[in-house]
This record gives sequence, structure tokens and C-alpha cells, in this order.
Amino acid sequence: MNQSIESASDPGDAYRITSAYDWVARAFRVTRRLLKLEMQLHSDSADDPGSLIQGGDIFLFNHFARFETFIPQYLMYEQAGVYCRSIAAPEFFDDERFGAFLRSVGVVPNNLPGLFPFLAREVLHGRKLVIFPEGGMVKDKRVLDAKGRFSIYSRTAMERRKQHRGAAVIALALDAFKTALLRDYSRGDHGRIDRWAEQLGFENREALLVRALKPTRIVPAHITFYPLRVSDNLLYQAARLFNKRIDRRFAEELLIEGNLLLRETDMDIRFAEPLEMDGYWHWWEKQMLPNVVHCFDSLDELFTLDTHSRHWSGRVHAFGMRKKSNRVRDDYMKRMYQAVTVNLSHIASRLLLDALESGQRRIEADDFHHWLYLAIKRLQNRPDYHLHNSLLDPAEYQRLPRGDSHRLRQFLEQSERLGLIRRDGNHYELLDKLSEEFGFDEIRSENPIVVYANEIAPLQGINELLRSIPGEAARMTERDWAELCYDDQRRSLDFDRRRYDRPRYREINAAQTATADANWFRLLQKKESPGVVLVHGLLASPAEMRPIGERLYAAGFHVIGVRVKGHGTSPWDLRDRNWPEWIESVVSGVEILRPWSQRIHLLGFSAGGLMALRCVQERTSLDIDSVTSVSAPVLFRERNTRWVPLLNQANRIARLLGSEGIAPFRDNQPEHPEINYAHIPIRAVYQLQRLIERFLDEPADLACPAVCFQGDHDPVVKAESVDILCDHIQAPSKERILIHSDRHGIVVEDIDHSHQRIIDKLLELDRQAGEGKPREK
Repeated sequence: MNQSIESASDPGDAYRITSAYDWVARAFRVTRRLLKLEMQLHSDSADDPGSLIQGGDIFLFNHFARFETFIPQYLMYEQAGVYCRSIAAPEFFDDERFGAFLRSVGVVPNNLPGLFPFLAREVLHGRKLVIFPEGGMVKDKRVLDAKGRFSIYSRTAMERRKQHRGAAVIALALDAFKTALLRDYSRGDHGRIDRWAEQLGFENREALLVRALKPTRIVPAHITFYPLRVSDNLLYQAARLFNKRIDRRFAEELLIEGNLLLRETDMDIRFAEPLEMDGYWHWWEKQMLPNVVHCFDSLDELFTLDTHSRHWSGRVHAFGMRKKSNRVRDDYMKRMYQAVTVNLSHIASRLLLDALESGQRRIEADDFHHWLYLAIKRLQNRPDYHLHNSLLDPAEYQRLPRGDSHRLRQFLEQSERLGLIRRDGNHYELLDKLSEEFGFDEIRSENPIVVYANEIAPLQGINELLRSIPGEAARMTERDWAELCYDDQRRSLDFDRRRYDRPRYREINAAQTATADANWFRLLQKKESPGVVLVHGLLASPAEMRPIGERLYAAGFHVIGVRVKGHGTSPWDLRDRNWPEWIESVVSGVEILRPWSQRIHLLGFSAGGLMALRCVQERTSLDIDSVTSVSAPVLFRERNTRWVPLLNQANRIARLLGSEGIAPFRDNQPEHPEINYAHIPIRAVYQLQRLIERFLDEPADLACPAVCFQGDHDPVVKAESVDILCDHIQAPSKERILIHSDRHGIVVEDIDHSHQRIIDKLLELDRQAGEGKPREK
């Protein structure tokens, strides 16, 4: 790429883009890493962001924070290697040195003589144009007037006004010019094209025609910050240190924008579907465009838009462009605001304000938490809206019904601190301040709830959906909620796989041989029946338990196959998990199946058996009717397991020093490569050892019968393990049963009729449980 960009289209050398652009881009990358700025580029188009940037001409962004005006052009440079022109207020150019710097990195003042034709020439030469059509910062994010039309508050005019249409004028005029050039070429009028090529600084007519063939595209984009924090920060403290009488407006910007920069705020930049100018002309207008353009001798005249032009075609052009540019402006603003990335705070804010508007001053906390969860689940089925990653990852939001979410806590704690709501026991009280009016420079720091709600106000479908949520939640049954939780568990497989689909993980991932369906499964009877929760072993997936699950279903049980966290995705995922997360997976299986089954039994194989036992030992409130473990490990035949704690600690230290570890994995030759990982994470074995220790270190006073199966010649788990477990367990009844087998996978292979023996035992235990448990009406 050229270090100096120059063409005859520049107004002299004053606005030539220089190598300073590349230097600033490098500095931006360093700053981004140091500040840990989470910036994500997304595209609504079929094209990826890089291709979209290459194919676009004029890029439009909303304007909420002062510093964001410097970010899009460098992200675009980083993504696609393109140079951008942007526009700034003329006062930024008052200082001679700073003004020269701005010009060298592509910035031009908005009062530059011949600004529009200059920018049009730049676009023709391949530069990208970055424009903020709102004109100024929209701190309140209010972009609709009382009648639902697009408008924003103008600080200079002290009233609401329409967003600017300059981008539309440039794009339409450019498209008209290109249409005329191509018509001239088709008619053989090469002389006219040559004159334009010379005037615009192209080497020859062919170079100009190549640019004329390219569709003229406007690409609207939306920048969404999340979360908004109203709290002290380093920039604010520094400003107060040097100036005790800091201007209130400046203080507010430091308070809000300092946190956007310094407090790990997500910045989602989403490119909407581009607008192609060719689609805005009627067929008869396309026929007239060449005649109109031929009346002008320069791009300056084309952009004059004089309704009193001496040419009748010029007057028609001026009237038509004004009307058409208004339409284009409305279209790109609509697409821009539709591209907002919706997050939990948007949803919570709208629900609270809807409640306030309906006269509610107190909301039950449990109800509110369930509203949030239900809203997320309903929005997941609306592909026309864009959700923040935290609303797509079940691990982030699935505990919301319990009020357990760090993002919800941040929102609520800030709202309480600002005096907008108050937690009163099991209720949220909506305070008077929530409905107060605040000035343009106060709203972000005094009532961010309104700011969040304003940002999604243009999304009519979302607002309608959120208004329906409280009523729908009131009609939901336990089975309805369980269905949503089950959907979360199945969704999490794809999300976890994507999380570990990165270059650093791909060598290990590529060596995996598992092909069996690794997701949760569920088999429900058509009538009230007992249920069995199946838990697979370490390195495996629910596919390991599917064969016996189908046999249990045939025997009359409801069945659910749990995917233990870290499994069925990547060995790297399993490496990052802790054993309490495995237990939570089992608990989720019980909770999902509970609305269908009065009596629930746990059945786990290998490490899954130990998880099942620990679950009953630890979670007495789950009311389990029996627990069965098969080949649960305590003692291993592999002697090298004794070195696992030491190796795990060495790997941990190496990771702290920036390495992946001395030996994070060891190869595995599983009995069932279509189900199991081909690599064993050392840390996962260590976590299993911790689970064994925890189970044996605490009393195992189980409230339900326990059955322990074990292969007598298991090549992985020593047969004495079953004796240690049974001796430790205290239960209403317990039984150890040996299976004649020299294989570890006795369940998946149905060795020694293990399926039928397990089913017979579960039927017996269920009969006993049914006799002792009163039937619910």
C-alpha cells in the first residue's frame, strides 16, 4: 500500500493523506490492546465486514461518544486496508499544527469550499467516506420525535431537527454522474469521458470507467456501547485534580466516556445492509440523467442544486435531488438504528419503564427476573434483531430467573446508586427520579435507564414484544419454563464450540475423531412417568448413554441425557472447566425433567457416576429417588495419575507466564473414538481427582437408595473402587453389583446384559419409591 496518497482531485497538497495515517493506525492497535477495548465488527450483509468495507463507498455511524469519531476509520483500515476521509468541525483546525495533522490523516473541515464535490472525487478515487449524519453527539439516544419520525436534538438550534442528508446528496450525484459516463461510453462519446478523466485526475478514460462501473453504496452502521457506567474513573479524577472547577458538561463526558474507554466496555459496530443508489432512480429518470449531467462542466456545478439554475434540466435536477435525498436519508437512518446490538440493560430498562407507564411502582423481584429471561428467549427467535453475545450464550443468562447474573447486578446496583430504583425485600420499587426530565448534558449520568430505552425505541417489534412479556410470563407453566431451559442446554453446544474455534485451538481440535451427536437428548412418555437423568463419563458425551436411554424409554421412563460442561466441544473447553460446573450440568438435567416426573433417578457412568453420587450428597433439596453409579472411579490402574497434581501445578504456572502449559494434554486411545476426545486435558484429570477427594472427605449420608455397578476386570478403574464407595455411602439401602467384563465401557456396549440388569434395578427402586411417596394431585 502506498505510504503517500496523492491525486489531482486533492485541493492542492494541503489535504493529501500521508504516512501519518499508517502511524496512527498502528498507535490505535497498541492503545486498543493496552486498554483492552472489546471492539467487534459485524455485518448484516451476506458479505463479511472486510468485503463489505471494500464494496462500500460512504459509511455512516451514529454519534454517542466524542472519542468514537476517531475509531471507525481505523477499524476499517485494520479490517480491509482502506483509507478513509472524515469530516470535523472547523474549530479543530484553528491550531496550525493540529490542523495539519488532521489533514494528513484524512480529516477535512465541514466548511471546506467545494466540500461535496471534493468528497465525491475522493470516493471516485477509491477512498472511503466516514460521516456521522446526526451532526453532533446524541447523548440521550432519543432519535424519534413524538410522532415516531426520525429527529434529534440540536444543541446549536436548541430544538429537534432531522438528521443530515449530505451523504445522500453525494451518493445520488455520484450515481447520476456514473450513469452519464456509462451512457456516453455506450454511444461512443469518448471525448467527453476523456475530459472528465483529465479533470478528475485519472490516468485515462479506462481507469475512470472502471470506477463508474462500481455500484454507489451507502453503508449505515450502528455503534453500541455496553454497559454504560456512571462512576468515577481515572480520566475524571485526573481532570478534577488539575482543575477543581471543571465545566459540568466536560465533567459528564469524562464520567461517561472515561468508563467506556477504561472499564472493559463492549463496542459492537454493526454494518447494516448497504443502500445502492441505482435502486432509487425510476427508469425514465435514468434516461434523463445523462442529459442533466451534460449541462454541467464540473462536479461543483453538479452539487450546486440551484433551483433557479439557468438550465431547466438543472432546476429539475435540484428539485429531484432534494426530494430523493430526503428519502435516502430516511432509509439509511432507519437501517442505522435497526442495527443496534440489543443487550440485557436495554431489555431491563424498557420493562421497568413499561411498568412505570402502566402505573406499577412495585415489581416482585422474582417476576422481574423471569420477565428478563423470557424476553431473551423470545428475542432469540427473532433473526431480524441483533443480540449481544451475552444474550446468546446460555452460560451468561440462564440463571437470570434466580436473579443470578453479574450483568443484572451491575445494572441494578447502578440504578439503585443513582436513586432510580430501590430493592425492598422481594420487590423492586420504582422511584420518582425515574420519570423526571433531565437536560441533554445530564441524562446519561442521571438516568441511563431512559438512555437505554431510547436506543431501542426505533425497534418497534422489540418494544411490542417486551410489552407482552409480563402477561405471557404469568401464563407460563413449569413445563413451559423447563422447555426454555432445555433449549438453552442444546444451544450451549454450538456456542461453546464457537468459543473454542480459534487458531490457537485448531491443532488439537483437528485431531479429534468424535462424530456422534454430542448434544443433550430427551425422550418423554405421553403420560405421567418416572424419570431418569443420564450422566456420561469424562471425555465422552451424551451419545455414550443414548443406547441405554432408549431402552429405559421403552421400559416406561422419561429420559434425559445430560451433556456435562466441557464435553462434546473441544478438549480445550474441558481443560477450562471445574468439577462444580460438571455438577451444575447434572442439576440442570434434574430441574428440566422435574415438571414431567414426580420421581427422578440418577444414573451415571464412570466419572458421571461419581457426579451423580456427589449431586445427591450435596444437593439434598433435589429430592432424588435413587442414584446408580456404573464404574465410578476412585482408584485408577494407570499409575501415572499420581503425578497429575504436580503436572497440573506446573501447567498452571506456565499459563501465568503466557504459555499454554508444559504438557496441557496427553494422547488418548479411547475404546469408542466416535464418542470420546482423542486428547486428555491434564487439568480435567486433576479436577476429577478433586471431585473424588471431596466426595470421600465429606459424609455421604444419602437420602435415597444407592446402587454401584462395577466391571470385575475394568482396565481403567480398579474394581476395589466400588468397595470404597459403598463403604463410604450411608443410605436407606445400598448395593454393589459386579459385571463380568474386561472393558471399561460396559454401559455403551451392554456387556454382560448390563442394560437389562440396570433397568430391572431401576424398576425395582421406582416401585419402592412409588410406594413410599404420596402421589401429587
